[in-house]
Parts: sequence; C-alpha cells; structure tokens
Amino acid sequence: MAKKILFGVTGLIFLSLVVTAQSFPQEDKLVQGTIEQIRMQMRIPKEIQITFVEKRESPIPDFTMMKFYVIGPDRETPLVVYVDKTGEKIILGSLIIKGENVTRKEAGEPKPRKIDMGQLDIEKSAVRGSREGKVTVVEFSNFECPYCVKSWAKMNELLVKNPQIKYVFKHFPLQTLPKSFELSEIAGAAQEVNAEAFWAVHDFLFSTEGQAIIKSERGVIVKKVEELLAGKNQDVKAFQTALEKGLGRKRVEADMATGNKIPIMSTPTVIVNGDFIRGGLNEKVLEKYLGK
Repeated sequence: MAKKILFGVTGLIFLSLVVTAQSFPQEDKLVQGTIEQIRMQMRIPKEIQITFVEKRESPIPDFTMMKFYVIGPDRETPLVVYVDKTGEKIILGSLIIKGENVTRKEAGEPKPRKIDMGQLDIEKSAVRGSREGKVTVVEFSNFECPYCVKSWAKMNELLVKNPQIKYVFKHFPLQTLPKSFELSEIAGAAQEVNAEAFWAVHDFLFSTEGQAIIKSERGVIVKKVEELLAGKNQDVKAFQTALEKGLGRKRVEADMATGNKIPIMSTPTVIVNGDFIRGGLNEKVLEKYLGK
C-alpha cells in the first residue's frame, strides 16, 4: 500500500458474522449482522438502540466503512466500523493514517438527544405546579433512591419560586433497590384515589420521617399511609381497594414501560422540555428555559 496504516490503542477485533435473518435483502442482512456483533462485542444493553446511518468506501482494501449511532438516554454517539465485502469480518477500533485518526474524523462528535414529550404520556401522570407552565419538567424517580430525595428537595424549592413550572412525576423503581417497587406501588394506589392523595404520600415518603419508615415491613408502611390519608380526609377504602386489585402496580408498570422506551438507565432522570438535564436541575439551568 502507498499509505502506511496504524491501528490505534482501542485495538482491532476481527469478528465472524453469523447472519440468521432470512427475510432481509443481502444488504440489510449485512447491516443487521454488523449491529448484532457490535452489540455483543461492545456489551451494549439491549435497551440501547443502534441505528444505521451510511456506508462508504474504506481506506482498508476490501473493507467498507459503516457508520452507526448508538442511541443512549441523553445523547446519540456515532460509531464507525469496517466490514469486509463478504460480511465475514468486522474491525472495531481506531484507524490512524499518518497520525490522523480517520475513524474519529468519519464518526464526528456525539450530539444531544431531544425527546418527544408526547411519548412520555404526561396526561396519565401526577402533575404539580402550573398545568400550562412554560417549562415542563418530567422526573423519573423512586422513593428508595437517596439521590431522588435530594432531587425532590431541590425541585420543591424551584416550584415554590417559579409558578411557570409544570412538574410531572414518573415512577421508576430499580431492581437494585429491593423496596423501591413496593413503595412505588403503594404511592400508585394512592394516585388512584386522586392527585391530592398521591402528593400527600409522595411528600411523606420523601420526608425524613418517611425515609426512616421505608425499610419497615409492607404492612407497617401501608398502615402508616392509611393513617396519613385518613388525617387528610381521603378515601382510605378506595386506596385499599386500588392496592388489593393491583391498580397501583399497573400505574407503576405503565411508567416503567414509558421509561424503558427511552431508555431510562438510572434515577433520578430529569427531562426539561425534551432535554436531558445532566447534574440535576438548578436555578441557573432553569433560567435558560424561562427565558431569563
């Protein structure tokens, strides 16, 4: 070759492709097989979408360059790989020619991801603040997450100071937190009674007293919630019925299904007017959306 090629520190992986899909044209099979191998070799979770962008001639003889986007919760990360013309081998890694990282140049930079707020089913969720607010904040949260406790404390302050905020709560319990689904289910049952009942339970579970009781047995937590609702003249029988019939569970599962489509990977996850907010929402970030 006239050009000297050096492969960078990320290394090369030659992969054999096993294409099993028979319903795709040959070109689609090659792309599909490449995606499957990328996912397996890079250990990309099945929840993360990988989309094909384009293919073009490669500097490596008998290989084609393919570009994909790995669609994460908050950004789309470009990925370039090299596939031989028969589809039997793939090269993952950085291709460097005369000191230039060709792979990085072809891939380009990651870009922020914008979420369609319509897919979040906001009308089915608990809302606080202004229903016609200029700024819509959607938070995926759960009651056993200590970071969610801090996030709500800050969010509550922002709601008091800024009447233009529409705050939407989404249940998103995590498997790594053993009590989180149970707590969300209880709050979801209160949500079946009415919004006031839900927010009473929500605020209690995120309070110091509530956080102290969440490690208790389910019966103890339910009894405390019933006492709380009774003290606020809420329909305790309706709460009990919703809990027994699994209506609270269904609410939680619906929110989780919405989150998994994005996908939500951790809590708290905050989305403001379709933008993922890294590092939590604060007054400085909020000012941008309020137009101050």
